Amino acid sequence: MSWSLNVGFHQLRSVALRPAKEAIISSSPATRSMWTAWKAMYHTEGERKPLSRSASGASDIRSPLRAEKKRRAASMMPLNCQKQEASSKPAGTKQNRGIERERAKRLATDLGLDGIFPVHKPQNFTSYDVVAKIRSMISRHLRSLQPELTRKGAEIKVGHGGTLDPMATGVLVIGVGSGTRKMDFFTKGRKAYEAVGRFGFFTDTGDAEGTQIGEVHPWEDLTDEKLIKVLDSYIGDILQRPPMYSAVKIQGVRAYELARKGVEVEMKPRPVRVHSIKLMRPFAETAPDFHIYVDCGGGTYIRSLISDIALDLGTAAHMTKLVRTHQGRFQLEDCLTLDDMTPDKIVASITKSNELL
Repeated sequence: MSWSLNVGFHQLRSVALRPAKEAIISSSPATRSMWTAWKAMYHTEGERKPLSRSASGASDIRSPLRAEKKRRAASMMPLNCQKQEASSKPAGTKQNRGIERERAKRLATDLGLDGIFPVHKPQNFTSYDVVAKIRSMISRHLRSLQPELTRKGAEIKVGHGGTLDPMATGVLVIGVGSGTRKMDFFTKGRKAYEAVGRFGFFTDTGDAEGTQIGEVHPWEDLTDEKLIKVLDSYIGDILQRPPMYSAVKIQGVRAYELARKGVEVEMKPRPVRVHSIKLMRPFAETAPDFHIYVDCGGGTYIRSLISDIALDLGTAAHMTKLVRTHQGRFQLEDCLTLDDMTPDKIVASITKSNELL
């Protein structure tokens, strides 16, 4: 019985399994391997599975995916067009996503989800984590009211008004919808912090999450008078060098990204303003820790401030705790918490914030 084998296209014509089996097995290793794969896919002992048929009627021993591509090619319709036709959704295409987002924006505005409100950022959350959680919550709420909205189409703009380190807690102003346009005001605006520094050694990040740098420096001779004198010298306009592990951009790249890769870059000093700084508790009661309150302008790094204070005192220190107590007119008492936050509470907080501003 005649048969032909085309190795390049993996296709058998006038297939007769039993007579051809011995001839195939006795040929090259590549052909034997193809026969094993073909048998496992289409043939078992005592059972004969039908082969897929192409447009010409010939048996196709290729994989089901390739057979499907051949069928589509025979239908004279481009494969990419058929994929788009099979997978596209009327409300999920790029052409309609802009329309969806405008619809979601109008719905959010009608519901009162448009404006600014303060959130109490928890520890071990980045500022972006908070933004993402709130955006997702609002998106789910909008989709529950209009199920035809897709997940991407229901996303509205959400931003924050000033980065807080993961270990820090406190006031983080959030902007929703048109409120995101006001975030620059809060980023550059006035803020207040309660911080704890610990004398002894520096760390590469400037806080307790970093690795110790150098040896432990003595601090036992420090007194309240020495501390207060140095603190007072920082009131006013000063030049401050941001820490390497910070969100400052260097030629478009975040400084902390360069630091994690081991790239050393000189951080240039920048002008910042400290409105007031004071010692909150007697140092003798808290040593080697010291508790300070700082009222400052935007762009001030408390980690760098604590390191600079230690240098002026002839020792070393790093930050162990940071709480942002005020941002603009918002304070901790005004903040929502992520644990019990709901869309209705966001609306109420936005309404209250509009009255404050």
